[in-house]
Amino acid sequence: MKPFLRSIEYQIKLIIWHLFRIFSGGNAPPASVPVDFSKISNVLVVRPDRLGDVVLSTPVYESLKRSFPHLKITVMVNPIQAGILEDNPNLHKIILMRRRRFWRAIRQSRKEKFDLAITLNKKFSATATFFTLCAGATINAGYRHSQSSWGYNIQLPVEGPPCHEIENNLALLKHMGVPQIVGQPRIYFNDREKQKIADIINSNKKTRPLILVKTGTRIPEWGWQWEKFQIVIEHILKNNIADIWLINGPGEEAELESHISKMEFKPRLLPLVKVKELALLMQQCDLLFCNHTGIMHLASAVEKPACVIFKHGEIQRWGPRHPTSVVLDDRHQDTLTPETVINTLKDILKD
Repeated sequence: MKPFLRSIEYQIKLIIWHLFRIFSGGNAPPASVPVDFSKISNVLVVRPDRLGDVVLSTPVYESLKRSFPHLKITVMVNPIQAGILEDNPNLHKIILMRRRRFWRAIRQSRKEKFDLAITLNKKFSATATFFTLCAGATINAGYRHSQSSWGYNIQLPVEGPPCHEIENNLALLKHMGVPQIVGQPRIYFNDREKQKIADIINSNKKTRPLILVKTGTRIPEWGWQWEKFQIVIEHILKNNIADIWLINGPGEEAELESHISKMEFKPRLLPLVKVKELALLMQQCDLLFCNHTGIMHLASAVEKPACVIFKHGEIQRWGPRHPTSVVLDDRHQDTLTPETVINTLKDILKD
């Protein structure tokens, strides 16, 4: 039933999108590249996606600010992901894109009178493009999609060799002539967050390497089975290889507590923390072990290795960025054994 409903929702979006194009007027005139940023002061970047997409967009803000310190950079994101961008010194403002009150984001963006608006999505997003074009910027830049090419003054072809999502985002900046390109995603923390995580770390004496483990994933069939995670966790704890703390996601606590109660060697279950606090906690650990899910990009942003099980998705585009991170490919199959994972974790810890 869910695929059917998603199909209906997609068709409705397409109809609305075609109506939007009709009432938007003609094609946008092309703008010359490289862009003369001396004539630009106010920039909007639109990335209303999930956690990983937003984390991987942070090099865009730093690249723009390093290259042109005079720029005021505003980002428009989903309210759920906005917290990860708080305290970022490269950003002037964050606009929350609420779908139920979308007109507020549009009104706020038009009030800013942006000189340049950038849609980062390489795959066409009607939502992102709608909010970009409604902002009324002088110049709109993004990837060339058949559904939206009429609205952009600067367009980058979608075709090209597959690459990481960070490179997809930065390719737009390179196309516009931004000279100082930064490829490392970053998250910035305040003193309150640092104190909170310090209290959690200090509550347990750290005598061995520390592995953070996230067993859940957004869609259950995209994740490795709990029974296999349990074998890995108990082996690591029984043999004193490392301490293991389980990451507690929203709505997961009762199930995780039930699983832990049946284990002979029990990991610590972390309290529920905000996403940015979780990233800071990763900064204090030695390794993240998880399924292909958005939090693996938090490890990249705080420069910590990750061991990630991919049961879906494009590894080259979405894999972790740390040089000693390891991807275990279990897509379209179910052959990855706990023994392989255990050996991989040991190897990463040695490095």
